[in-house]
Amino acid sequence: MVIPIIFRVLRTSLFFIICLQTLTGCPGPGDRLEPDEEGYIIFNNGSVCFSVNGGDDYVLKYISINPRGTNSKDEKIIFSPQLQINNELLCIPPSFYKFNKDGQYFIQASFASLRHTDRPRRIVSALEVSKGVVHSIRPNDMEILRPYDEIIKN
Repeated sequence: MVIPIIFRVLRTSLFFIICLQTLTGCPGPGDRLEPDEEGYIIFNNGSVCFSVNGGDDYVLKYISINPRGTNSKDEKIIFSPQLQINNELLCIPPSFYKFNKDGQYFIQASFASLRHTDRPRRIVSALEVSKGVVHSIRPNDMEILRPYDEIIKN
């Protein structure tokens, strides 16, 4: 009599654990979001550049340059662009992308490491062009994934 009760409790517990794992998934490194890095814009020899600290062994996988406020479904993404990191700067020449004289832009760049395949990086930048002069501005919280304690307070 005692054995069937123990068997029922164990069976119910096992069923509960299996259902819980099925619904929530297994914990692990794949279910954690890595925050984006914020890149600061500089204007260098006619090119718009942003810093890629420690970018020696990284290659650019894709880049997305869009006017601020573009819907995510309308964003243009360029995969495997022919841009390279030089002196820890990724520069976008006018031949690659022509910025208007006035406006704000949002840039996302994703990098893969040549040595550490498990360490991709995503750098997000924003810039404002006013009368042809380029200024770095901060991406807003809808454009960049930040740790909670760094979210811009209004």
